[in-house]
Order: sequence, then C-alpha cells, then structure tokens
Amino acid sequence: MRNNEKLTVRIRFVLSASLLVISFLVLLFSTRSLTGVPERIGISIISFFQTGFSRVSLFISRSIASISELRILEQKYEELLARTDQLRLIERDFSIIKNENIALKEQLGFSADLSYEHVAAQIIGKDPSNLYSSFVLNKGIQDGITKNSIVIAYQDGIEGLVGRVIEVSPHACLVLPIYDASAFIAIRLQQSRYEGLIVGQGTNNQNLLARYIKKRALPTLGFGDLIVTSGLQSIYPSGLMVGRVMNIIDLPYMTSLELEVEPVIDFDRLEYVFIITGSAAISTEFRGYQ
Repeated sequence: MRNNEKLTVRIRFVLSASLLVISFLVLLFSTRSLTGVPERIGISIISFFQTGFSRVSLFISRSIASISELRILEQKYEELLARTDQLRLIERDFSIIKNENIALKEQLGFSADLSYEHVAAQIIGKDPSNLYSSFVLNKGIQDGITKNSIVIAYQDGIEGLVGRVIEVSPHACLVLPIYDASAFIAIRLQQSRYEGLIVGQGTNNQNLLARYIKKRALPTLGFGDLIVTSGLQSIYPSGLMVGRVMNIIDLPYMTSLELEVEPVIDFDRLEYVFIITGSAAISTEFRGYQ
C-alpha cells in the first residue's frame, strides 16, 4: 500500500516538472526579445566558417602568386646571367680586336719606315710542344720569298732578328729561328765592336750563347750590352739587333769568353714578322735603341 503511494507521488512530481519545463519553453519562445536568435547563431557559425575559408583561400592564392612571381624572377635572373655572359664575350672580343688593331698599327707604322723591300707576314703554324723550333709563315714564292730570306720583327718599339727562311712553297714558307741549335750567326758587340758567333740552344726558353769572344773584351763588357749581326761571312746583313748580354762566362780553361744573350724579340708573343726581299743595306741606327 505504501509502495503504491510512493509511486503515485513520484509520477505526479515528474508530470509537474515536465509541465513546468514545457511552460517555460513556451514562454521563452513566445517572447519578442528572443526573436531571430537561431538565425543569428546560424549566421555566426556560417560567418566563422566563411571567414576561415576566405583566409585559407587568400593564403593559397597569395602562395600561388608568390610561386609564380618567383618563377618569373628566376627566369629573368637566368636571362640576365645569359646576357651578362654575352656582354663578357663581347667585351673580351672587343679587347682582343683592340689589341690586334694596336699591334697592326704598330706593324704598319714600322713597315712604312722600312727603307728596304720587304713583305709582311703572319705566323700560321707552330709546334706547341717545341719539339721543332721552326714555324710557318703565310707568304711564299708568289710573294717574292726565296730560300735564306731574312726574317725580322718589330716588337715593343724594337726591331730585331727572328731568323731565316729555309723552305718555300707557293703560298707559305718555313722559318728557322735564331734560337734553333743549328742556327749560327756572326755577331758584334755594339759598344766594344768585338766579334763572335751566336748559336741557339734549341728552345726559346733558354738564352742564346755568344762564343769566341776574345778575353781582352772582358773589361768592356757589361750587363745589357747590345749585340748585333756583323754581316761577316754570313747571309745575315750587318746591323740587325739580336739580343742583350745577360751573363758573362769566363772559365780559366777556356781561351775565349762565352756570353748568355737574351733575344730582343719575345718569341712567345710573336705574331707578325717582315721578310726582307730586297738587297738594300740595313742601317745600324736601330729603331727603339738609343
């Protein structure tokens, strides 16, 4: 009996509470002050997601734009590098042409001052290993070149002996330079007038050797003394500059002096030469020497 009463009380309490909650909700949604709350909540949620999507899309679009700009900048950078390389090549070519023009003007000026018949020539062949000292010029029989024609050069304001022609073809010739081991040249010391014989050592990396200089010439010798061709019993005419004294060798067991002579012509830089074709005498007043 008591159990039934307790159950009835509980049922009544639950029903009362339910009615109270329902009444409160009806009252709540029926008031004008809460009108549009669900809409505002929905709009807030949508706005939140919309803002997030907008920011994400803006970040993505800016990233894509930045990547595109980086690619464009990279392309422009590569183009500028290529253009810089081209400008460097142009600058180098210009420098080469400028130096060639200076050299050619110098050679032309010297050629105009020469008082004897000659032919200008260019070296077109060398042995890079220096196994063979001879070199090839671009002038031959059709230019009036003959065997034993004398070859000279003008370099840094100085006229000097290069060698002689040993072989001739219609359009080219072979020159034996003065530093060849088989080249013998009768020479004279320009200042003291003592005579001797110069022989090469087979390479332009070593000085020439002047032999058979009388020992009594020793007091008159000095470093840098000029040596010229003597023209005695030689195909070389007198007065051609050969080199300068670099060292004096005086050994007790030798009956004469030996001189180490540096050629006035730097054969490593030699490009253009002049081949003497006439028989005019060469003056002993040297260009570039005082």
